Amino acid sequence: MNSQCSPAVFVLLPVHNRREITRKFVSCLAAQTYQPVHLVLIDDGSSDGTADMVKEIIPDAQIVTGDGSWWWSGCMQRGYNWLRQPEPSPADMVLIANDDITYASDFIAIAVRTLAREPHALLGAQLRNLKDDGVRESGVNADMRRFVFRTAESVQQINCLPTRALMLRWADMRRIGGFHPRLLPQYWADYEYTIRACRRGLRCITNPAVAVTADLDTTGFRDLDSLVGWRFMRQLFSIKTPLNPLYRTSFAILASSGAWKLANVLNVWMRAGFRIVWQGILHQRFPRSVVPRMLS
Repeated sequence: MNSQCSPAVFVLLPVHNRREITRKFVSCLAAQTYQPVHLVLIDDGSSDGTADMVKEIIPDAQIVTGDGSWWWSGCMQRGYNWLRQPEPSPADMVLIANDDITYASDFIAIAVRTLAREPHALLGAQLRNLKDDGVRESGVNADMRRFVFRTAESVQQINCLPTRALMLRWADMRRIGGFHPRLLPQYWADYEYTIRACRRGLRCITNPAVAVTADLDTTGFRDLDSLVGWRFMRQLFSIKTPLNPLYRTSFAILASSGAWKLANVLNVWMRAGFRIVWQGILHQRFPRSVVPRMLS
C-alpha cells in the first residue's frame, strides 16, 4: 500500500442513495492529476445503483457495503477499519470527504504539497457555495468554555474543522483513533474528531488554494424555526438535525475538558428546553429576533 515516489492518498467516501451527486464527486476524483489515489467507497445501503456507477468510472474502487444504519460515523469507522488491514505507510494520506463536493483536477496534488510542508497537521479544504461562490466553511474556533463556535479569524485560532474534505497522514489518523457511531452517528462527529486531534498534539490548518464547491441545500434538516408541535419535536430529535440535544450532549461530554463537561451539558438542555416549551408545547414559532442567539 506504499509508494516509493510519493505518498498514496486513500479517499474515504461515505454514500447513501445520492447516485447523481456521487457521480459528480467520482468524476472529479477520476480526473485528478495526482497519483496514486485509491477510493474506498463506503456504501451504506444504497438502492439506486451508486456502487455500480462508481465502478464504471473507477473500476478499482474498493466497496464497503452497509445496511443503511451506519450514518456518517459508522461509515467512517468501517473505512478506518478497512485501512488497518493491511495498514498504509505512515506517510500515506487519507482524504475524508462528502460526496456533495466538486473540485479541480489539481485539488489532491495541491493538498498533498500543502500537507507535506506541515507535519502533524489536519488540512481542511475551504468550502465555496455553488450558488454564489462565497466561502462558507474554513477553519473553526471552538470555545468550549462558552460552547460557542465561530469562523477562525486566523490560522492560529483554528482548533476545529469540518470534514467535508479533510486530509491527514495515516500516522496521524492512527494517533487520533476511531469514531463514535453510537454516541455521535452524524452531526458534531467531525467537530469532536478534529478537536480530539488538537488535544493529541496535531494542528488544524486550511489553505485558500485547497478549495471545494458544494450545493449546501443537499444535506440535513436545519431550519427548525418555523416548525411547532409534533412536527418540531420529531425533527428536533432526528439524527438529521444538528440541534438534536441528545447528540449535542454526547458532543459536550466527549469534546469538553473535565471542568466544563457539566456546564456544557446544562447549556445544551437549557437551549433545547426553551425550544421544546416554546415550539413543542406552546406551538409558537421560534422568536429569533427576540431571543438571544445562545438559545438557538
